[in-house]
Amino acid sequence: MSPSYVITSLFVLTFLFQTTAPVFAEASTSLKSYYSPIVRLEPDKGFFLITTDSGIQWIKVEEPGKTHLKTLAVGDMIDIVVELRENAEPQENDQKLPPLLKSWKLARSDSPCKVFDGKSCKKE
Repeated sequence: MSPSYVITSLFVLTFLFQTTAPVFAEASTSLKSYYSPIVRLEPDKGFFLITTDSGIQWIKVEEPGKTHLKTLAVGDMIDIVVELRENAEPQENDQKLPPLLKSWKLARSDSPCKVFDGKSCKKE
């Protein structure tokens, strides 16, 4: 093999790998972010309602963040990262599991929990 053939082959392989790698990473992720006002709060049940491009969406909050939901208010502007989830088995009425909260940042709120990282709060 000639050196120019090897160099050209390496260049082509590198180019193909770099252009396809982000597609694989994007397809495998199940995280999504939303920026929205809080429309409704159900702190005892661990849910809050936001608006998205496709309508309204309930967000599920697990135990570490559930107690901090009581410090939020309807109308607070919240920037969240959620994990999109799928049902393990098909449901009778085809209901999907609500997204699971991973973190939030409050843009406009009187809450002492301005930043929630999934485990604890910070006031920034």
